[in-house]
Amino acid sequence: MLLRQFIALFSLGAALFAGRLVAQTPLVINGVADRSYYTATAAFSVATNAGFTYAVTLDGVPAAAGVSVAVNQPDYHELLVQRIETATSLVTNRLVRFIIRASGRGSTESGIPAWTPYPLIMSSSNEFSGARLRLIAPQEFPVGYEIPVVAWAENAQGHAVRANGMLVADGHPALEIKRGVGSGFLRSTNPAGPLNYAPHVPGLNTNKTITLQGATTWTPVSGILGATVNWPANSRIHVTTNLTVPAGGTLTIGAGTIIRINSRVDITNNGSVVINGTVDQPVVFMPNARTQPWGGFISKTMNAGTITGTGVIFTGSGAVPGWFPTSNPAGGTIDSHRKEQCLFFCLGGQQINLTDSAAIYLAGQLGHTFSSANVSPIMLTRFLMQRTTTGGEFTGANFTVNDSAFIECPDDSDNFVDGDNDGLYLVSGTHTFTNTLIGWTKDDGIDSGGSSAGTFTYQNCWFESTFHEGNSLSGTGKQVNHNESVFLGCGQGLEDGYEGPNGRLNHCLCTGNLTGARFGDNYDNYPYTGTLTATNSLLLYNYRDVWGKNWSDWNYRTSAMNIQSNFFSAPNTNHLNNELWNPLTDGWRLAAFMTAPADGPVGAGLAIRTNQFGLAQISNTVPVRLSTFTTNFVTVDYTVDSPGATLASGTLTFAPGETVKFITPTVAQPENFQLLRVALHNPAGGELTGISRAYYFPASTPTLVAKGSQWKYDDTATGQSGSAWRTVGFNDAGWSNGVAQLGFGDSPVDEATMIRRVAGGLTNITFYFRQRFVVAEPAAFASLNLWLLRDDGGVVYLNTNEVFRSSNMGAGAITYTNLTLGASAENAIDTTNLPSSLLVVGTNIVAVEIHQQALNSSDASFDFELTGVAATALELHATRFGGELALYWGDGGAVLFCADNLNGPWNPVGATSPATILLTGPQKFFRLRTP
Repeated sequence: MLLRQFIALFSLGAALFAGRLVAQTPLVINGVADRSYYTATAAFSVATNAGFTYAVTLDGVPAAAGVSVAVNQPDYHELLVQRIETATSLVTNRLVRFIIRASGRGSTESGIPAWTPYPLIMSSSNEFSGARLRLIAPQEFPVGYEIPVVAWAENAQGHAVRANGMLVADGHPALEIKRGVGSGFLRSTNPAGPLNYAPHVPGLNTNKTITLQGATTWTPVSGILGATVNWPANSRIHVTTNLTVPAGGTLTIGAGTIIRINSRVDITNNGSVVINGTVDQPVVFMPNARTQPWGGFISKTMNAGTITGTGVIFTGSGAVPGWFPTSNPAGGTIDSHRKEQCLFFCLGGQQINLTDSAAIYLAGQLGHTFSSANVSPIMLTRFLMQRTTTGGEFTGANFTVNDSAFIECPDDSDNFVDGDNDGLYLVSGTHTFTNTLIGWTKDDGIDSGGSSAGTFTYQNCWFESTFHEGNSLSGTGKQVNHNESVFLGCGQGLEDGYEGPNGRLNHCLCTGNLTGARFGDNYDNYPYTGTLTATNSLLLYNYRDVWGKNWSDWNYRTSAMNIQSNFFSAPNTNHLNNELWNPLTDGWRLAAFMTAPADGPVGAGLAIRTNQFGLAQISNTVPVRLSTFTTNFVTVDYTVDSPGATLASGTLTFAPGETVKFITPTVAQPENFQLLRVALHNPAGGELTGISRAYYFPASTPTLVAKGSQWKYDDTATGQSGSAWRTVGFNDAGWSNGVAQLGFGDSPVDEATMIRRVAGGLTNITFYFRQRFVVAEPAAFASLNLWLLRDDGGVVYLNTNEVFRSSNMGAGAITYTNLTLGASAENAIDTTNLPSSLLVVGTNIVAVEIHQQALNSSDASFDFELTGVAATALELHATRFGGELALYWGDGGAVLFCADNLNGPWNPVGATSPATILLTGPQKFFRLRTP
C-alpha cells in the first residue's frame, strides 16, 4: 500500500501554495519513458533547474541529476526522482519504470536478466552413498552399430539419487550422469565377440558383458502386417519401407530383439504393439545410423494404436524436420509449437505404457497428442527421455509418470535458442509426476501452456538448469500443485502466468534461480487473473526469491499471491508473513530435499565450460558452484596467480542452501603477463570435483569481420541469380548499405539498420549481404571462427565457397525462392570453425543470404562475425605455479603426448592447452605434435 500511495503523488502538474494555484516548473526526465522497453541499453538524464535540489535513485541506488546515466543491465528498472523547491520546500516526485531487454533474446525475458544455466559440477562419492548402478543395455548386439546404454544411480527405494558424475569404463566413451541418470552409446567399431563393459562413478560400479554378433541375418519387413504377428526373442528385424499394424491387429516383440529402420520410414499403428523386453535384454529400435533417422509411430485412427512396452530403447527417430502441420483425417491440419516429426503421434484415445525404457538421441520430438475429447493416457515408469528437440505438445493426454527423467532439449550447452525446446508442453489433461527429473532445456522444463484447464500434481520432482521456467503456467482453470519439489538453477522456478492458472508450492525448495516463484510473466497485453500460493517452502539465494510483476498493468500483484510461512534469503516487504533464512539455525531443513547423507562433503569447482580465456577477460567474475545444496557450510580458498607470484587470494563461504559464489580477480595491467591463473584450493566441507584451474592467455583471435559492422545489402525482392554476387569483383554499387544488426520487425527494435519489406504485410523471401575485408597473410591464421545471427535461415559464402548453411535450409541447391524448413528461427545464433585456407592474399569477400520461413513472416535479422585463430610455431611452454607445472601451447591442432621414458610408449594427454602436471609425481617425458 505504501508504494501505491507514493505513486499517487507522482503526476502533480501544479501545487496549491499560500491559498492559490501556482504553476509549477515541469520535472523533466529525458531518455526513458514510463512503462517502456529498450534493447541492450538506455540512457536517462534528469533536467535540473536553478532553485531546486534533486534526489535520484535507480533501483534504490543513488544516481546523479543533470548528467546522462547509461543503464546496460537487462532487467526491470525503477527510476525515482524527488525534486524540492528551495524557496517553498514544495516536493515533486516522479517514478519511471522501464525494462532493458538483452540483445538477441527478444521479448522472452522481459524484466529479468538474461539467464544462462551454469554447467554441472561433478558430485563427491558421498553423494552416491547407498546407491547402486542399474544399466539398461543389450545383452547381444550386431557388430558395426552404436550400442545404446542407459544408466541409473538409484537408492534402496529405487529412486534416482540427485548426484552428477562421469560414468567411466576403460576403453569406452564416458557417459554423463545428471542427477542420477544418463545415456549414450558405445562405439560401433568394437570387433565381434564378448565386450566387457564395466563402468563406474565415484563409489559405484557395475559390469555388463555384451556379445557382439559378427554375422547378423536381418529379417526384412514392410507393408501391412497380419492380424497377429510375433517377433520372437532376439529377432533381428529390418524395416525397409513403411510398416502398418492393422486395426485390431497385434504386434508382439520378444526380449532382446533389435529393430533396424530405414531412413524416413514410419510405423503406422492402428492396432496394438506389445514390447516384452527386459532391463538385461532390452528391445532396441534404431536407425541405420544416427545421421539417417527413421520416422516414428503414427496413430491417426481415433482410439486405436496402443503401445505397451517394458525394457525398450528408442533411438534416432524424427526424420522429417517439417512434419508439422500434418493432415487430420477428419479434415484440416494439426500443428505443433515445434515442427519436427515425433516418435509417438497420437490423434486421440491412444494409450502408451512404458516401463524401464528410454527414448534417447532423437532427431525430433518425443510425442504429440491432439484430441481433448479422446484422452490419451500415457504411463511412464523409470523412463528416460534425453536429447530430443522437445518432449512434445500434448492436448488431451493424461500423464502418470514415476521415477523418470526428461532432460536435454536439445542438449546441454550455453547457447540461447528461442525455439520452444521444452521438456514437455502440456495443454490440458490430468497429470501426476512423482520423483521425476526435468531439466537442461533451452526453454521451459514443463510448460503447462495454452488456454485450457487441467490438473497437475508434482510430488518430489526436481527441475534444474532451464533457460526459462522450470514450470510455467497459463490458461484459465489450471490447477498446479508442487509438493516437496526442487527448483535449482532455472531462469524462473514456478511462474504463474497469463490468464487464470492457480499455482501452488508447498514444502518446496527454490534456490539458485533468477526468480524462485513469480506471479506474472513476460507477456504484455494479457490478463492475469490466477493465483500463486507458496507455503512452508524455502525460497533461497535467488536473484529474486518471490516476485509479483506483470506487464499488463506493471503492478505488483500482492493481492493475487498467498505467500506465507516460508523462508526467504532476503527481506521482502510485499510478503511479510515469512521468515528470514538463518543458515546457522535453519540449515537442517535442507536435508528433506537431499538424497545424500547430510553431513558429508559435496563437490565444488569453477562453473565454466572451458578453462581457457583471453587475458582481457581476467577482470570478469568467475563463478564457483557446488554440485548440490547442503546442510553444511562449505569453504573454498582461491588464488589469482602469475607464474612468479600470487596476485590475489581469498576464501569463498557457501552457506547452507547456497550453490553459487563468484571470484572477481583484480590484476593491474594484465597485458604485461604471458599467463595468469585462477585456482581453487583447500575445500572444507567439499571436494574439488570440477574444473579447479582457469588460465588466461594473450588474445589469439583477431577480428576480420566484426559484429555490428557495415554491409552492402540487396533487399529489392528481385533476387540474385547464379553465383556472381558472391565474388569479390561483383558490382554492388547499386546496393544499399548499413550497419548491422540489419532487419525489421523485432519488438523491441534491436536493428541498427531497417531493411525493407514488400507491400501488403508480405516479405521478401531472401535478402543478400556482402562485405569485403583485406588479409595480408592468410598463413598467419591457424583457423577461422564464424558467428552468424539469423532470422530465419542463412547460407554463408567465403570467397565464393559455401562454408555454412543453417539446418533449416535443407539440402540441395539454394535459390531466391527457397523458404526455410520447419518453424521460424527467432534471432538464432550459429557458430562453426573454418579452415584458414579459404582466405586469399589481399581482398576477400564474405557473402550471406538470409531466407524467410514464410511469405507473411513478421521479422528478419542479420549480423555476422569472422575471427581468425592466430597460427603459432609448434612450441611447448612450461610455467610453474607452486607445486604444479602448466604446459601450454598455441597451436589449436596440436596434441600433447606423455611417456615414462624416451622410448615410449607415447600416450596422448589431451588436445586442450594447458595441461597441469603435479611436480610431486614420477618422472615423465612430454612432447607436442600435430596429428
